[in-house]
Amino acid sequence: MVTTHRYVRLLPILAILALLAGLFVAAPVRAAAGTVNPQEGSVGTRFNFSADGFTPGERVDSWVTGPDGSVAPRYPSVYANPLGGIVWSWDVAPGTANGHWDMTARGINSDVRVVIGFTVIDSAPLDLGNVVPASGTPGATFSFSASGFKPGERIGAWLTQPDGQSRDFDPGKEFRAYADEIGGVSWSWTSPANAPIGAWVASARGLDSTRQVNINFSITGTAPAGPSQTITPTSGPPGTTFTVVVGGFNRTEVAGSWLTLPDGSSISAVPYVLSDGNGVVTWTWTAPADAPSGDWQAVTKGKDSQLQVTLPFTITGNNPEPAVPAGPTISVSPTAVQAGGTLTISASGFEANEDLNYWPTKPDGLPVENRIVATADRQGAATWTYKVPNNAVNGEWVMNVLGENSNLSAQTPFSVVLADPAAGTSVSPPSGGPGTTFTFIASGFRDKPEKVYFWFNDPNGQGVNGPEYKRSSADGTVTWDWTAPSDAIAGQWQAVAHGEKSDVFRVIPFTIVRDTPAPTASASVSPETGGPGTTFTFTASGYKEKERVAYWLNQPDGTIVRFDHELWGDANGEVTWTWTAPADAQRGLYVMAARSSQSDKFDNDVSHEIRFTVQ
Repeated sequence: MVTTHRYVRLLPILAILALLAGLFVAAPVRAAAGTVNPQEGSVGTRFNFSADGFTPGERVDSWVTGPDGSVAPRYPSVYANPLGGIVWSWDVAPGTANGHWDMTARGINSDVRVVIGFTVIDSAPLDLGNVVPASGTPGATFSFSASGFKPGERIGAWLTQPDGQSRDFDPGKEFRAYADEIGGVSWSWTSPANAPIGAWVASARGLDSTRQVNINFSITGTAPAGPSQTITPTSGPPGTTFTVVVGGFNRTEVAGSWLTLPDGSSISAVPYVLSDGNGVVTWTWTAPADAPSGDWQAVTKGKDSQLQVTLPFTITGNNPEPAVPAGPTISVSPTAVQAGGTLTISASGFEANEDLNYWPTKPDGLPVENRIVATADRQGAATWTYKVPNNAVNGEWVMNVLGENSNLSAQTPFSVVLADPAAGTSVSPPSGGPGTTFTFIASGFRDKPEKVYFWFNDPNGQGVNGPEYKRSSADGTVTWDWTAPSDAIAGQWQAVAHGEKSDVFRVIPFTIVRDTPAPTASASVSPETGGPGTTFTFTASGYKEKERVAYWLNQPDGTIVRFDHELWGDANGEVTWTWTAPADAQRGLYVMAARSSQSDKFDNDVSHEIRFTVQ
């Protein structure tokens, strides 16, 4: 009786456990889908979206894609409810482009994406800029206003002249303004007296919103005659006072001046001067008694406008012209070198014992290193070596040398030629079958140890992950091993090594041979047909050992049954699992799907769809 009584007490507990166990059976989950209401609308319309299929509680980000392909995020993000659903909205703002739009929602954990199309109609283009007056003569003051920015964001602005050249509103100074509380900004500009006649554009751009507003206006009138540019007299003996008058500068702009002698050297003329209210600079210079005869140049340059005007004149008399000194020269040997190679540089014609700054210039015109210093000897000559960077691009380079004291300079070209990526590499053995361990050696990396990464390209051009990175040795070499997997296909392979800092690539060809074709991925189910209560056994291959494999079940009505764990590939790259059809299983064709899970450890993407029937 006691034993029986104890069993009777256990019956309710067992019933509860059975109920709880039923709750953990994988439940059908609807495929991700979404809706929008209304389907189309104009300015002011609120589109209401709903979507499901996400992981309960996960954050879901969303964004809209316009007819022109531009993308804008929708803030804030939302979180999926306990059933994996979300609801959110988006309002059509003034100026929104007409046409087909897409709203995309993405679960950050599940990576489920739902794209919902909708249409914007009857939206008029929005004019966000204004100028008063719309046109004016040189010297007129224009008042600009622009809107549509984020409240408080910083605004940059500039002008585009009729010739397409850009210029600052205040020459040489950065435009600084901030949008007000409704996203607007206003400013004014007084055009200079020498402003070009024609169509102008004032542009304002929000640094945060990236919205750019272009405001068209014009400067009218008759184009003024070219600014005066004269030197008086145009010739004279030593002691003559030459007067230089140059127009075309900004009003009250600071300008500098200098003189170029017949031998090409330069001397200062007068201290900095200011242009007058019409942008004209005037200065004088009296030729000294020892001024050499010959052709001279008077040069004037504006600090802000960067306008530079050169006027020729002649000093007569019997003062001899200075001998033109021989310019400095440099040469490099060899004139063509591979990346990582060494150049010998020879320079002469500089001042004795002066420092020589030198730097190479890449084919795109940018310097590689900034003014490395060598030193000239008593004869103004020097010889030194330069190691071309390991990651130097091929093409025509220029070596530049500048004397620190003399300011003399010289240049000479040299070529960087493409190195053989297989140079300085080896592999042992050069060929082998699956299971063979290959040893690779590559050189040319940084002698200061750098990380070197490895991967392989199979005969079909597909990338295959290599071993973990290694650091190069003190002589710039690296050695690594790799064992060909059992499913490696036969043919010509490539081992690739890439230096993280040097950007050096080394490519090593080798061959994999095999007597039989590489195994192909396959899948099966047993039995292929069964009724409720039948246990179906599934097998799928083509995976890597210890690779994670996700699987799910597509039911006859299209709903999806997801499972809360993953499979692991065995030593043969196979996975095996079972599923028992419940008593209330739908009748019809089922599809069991299996696919490689994303992983940094495996470069593999094998998927299977296994069909079977529940009768």
